Amino acid sequence: MVLLTAPVLVCPMLTAKLVTRGVCALTLIYFSLACLVVGDVALTLFSPDVAVAVVALPMLVTGAGMGLAAGLVDGQALEEVDPAKAGMAAGFLNTLRLGSEAIAVAVYGSALATVLGSNITHSIGAHAGAGHAAQVASQAAGGDLARAAEISGATDRHGFLDFLTQAYDSAFHTVLSGLAVACLVLCAVVFALLRGGSRREERAA
Repeated sequence: MVLLTAPVLVCPMLTAKLVTRGVCALTLIYFSLACLVVGDVALTLFSPDVAVAVVALPMLVTGAGMGLAAGLVDGQALEEVDPAKAGMAAGFLNTLRLGSEAIAVAVYGSALATVLGSNITHSIGAHAGAGHAAQVASQAAGGDLARAAEISGATDRHGFLDFLTQAYDSAFHTVLSGLAVACLVLCAVVFALLRGGSRREERAA
């Protein structure tokens, strides 16, 4: 998580300096969206045994995508608001951000648990002595694969642990692929909205 969080601490300051030097704010927003998509897609290419140093780059890119637009989007939005209502608008933006983040985390966790549970339920019968699919899936979704393997009662504990690792990896990749598609769709929507706004401003001028 440090690799995702560190760019969020640094990139807003970098963005402020770039905007001060004349870089277009929309260009930075487009670049941040591109970083999110590229980082998300890159994470789907790795297997569980990959070195942390290899995964570090796409995680940093994803974090940069979040950090570059962190304060910039707020500033761009508040510029469109009457100064007398800036405080109310800022409060609304913060509420919207925190609420959407909470919903996104819940949806991600639910999707991961659902896909993982499906993977385990469909394949647990192939392992001798293994059972309690629901309990195993619950423990695995929380990241405690060793406890999940213990609960299963599988005869070959090591082999079942490998199965859980592969099931978790498969579920994680499935959810990441869905997130990548969602990011691409949202990028297209944001691009269309921003482009439409620019055209309206040009006509008004």
